Amino acid sequence: MYWKEELYKAFLKEFPEYYEDSSADYFPSGNLPSKLTLGELKKLHEDINIAELVGCEKHLVLHKLLNDKSKDKFTFYLLNRLELDCEVNSYDKEKNTVFIKIAKRYFDSEEYFGQYYISTLLKRGYKIKEEDKQFVLDLYQEKKSERDFKKWTILRYATKLNDLNKFEIAMSKTSELNTILSFKMKRPIGFNFPNLLGVAVNAIIYYRESGDIILKSIDRFNQTNKINTLDKRKNTFKRKRQEYIENRPIQDKEFEKVAIELFSELK
Repeated sequence: MYWKEELYKAFLKEFPEYYEDSSADYFPSGNLPSKLTLGELKKLHEDINIAELVGCEKHLVLHKLLNDKSKDKFTFYLLNRLELDCEVNSYDKEKNTVFIKIAKRYFDSEEYFGQYYISTLLKRGYKIKEEDKQFVLDLYQEKKSERDFKKWTILRYATKLNDLNKFEIAMSKTSELNTILSFKMKRPIGFNFPNLLGVAVNAIIYYRESGDIILKSIDRFNQTNKINTLDKRKNTFKRKRQEYIENRPIQDKEFEKVAIELFSELK
């Protein structure tokens, strides 16, 4: 097809140019890989030779790119473009993993840095390593704010789950997980309520498909008496809980499994 040939030629010119100057958000021919057959992709990899372009061994490509923030848009184009070959399960010379480097950027960044890059790593077949788990555990000591703590929890979830589908379920239910985490930490996490009563009432109203596991977390983390005491004057939680029990919806069992994996106390 003529249009594909022209797009291919444009890609061969623009891809190395984008590596040299990654200031733009995209380059015009960047969607070419999604339009190619497996045979055409094999030829494309030979033609662009990413390792030679970046100037390192193939297994170090992402490591070298992640060391240079000026290449970020190129780096994350490459990472997100799943059709392009990109080794993720490798170590650099200091024994850092690709996950560790992305986790550092996610945790330290003052600007928006999407957690979906972790999902992309998992889509590429990344397997969480012991070094990743230890890095995240050590990172807990570096948190200085509630914002840091919330970022840390995302990294902790990723290392504990080590599975794309489970991680994406967790990311789709962050409010429910923050609710459970609030009861574990004995204070609201990710909510502006003054105390755990507000967290409990909010959950029983808005997260009904996860109501059973949330109510279980109140008990398992020994917050039942505290919430009942706070609820004594208006009995709001008591009433909402009874309404929930009487009209209990079908529960989200997939989320329950993920929550139990993240919080072993809920078994």
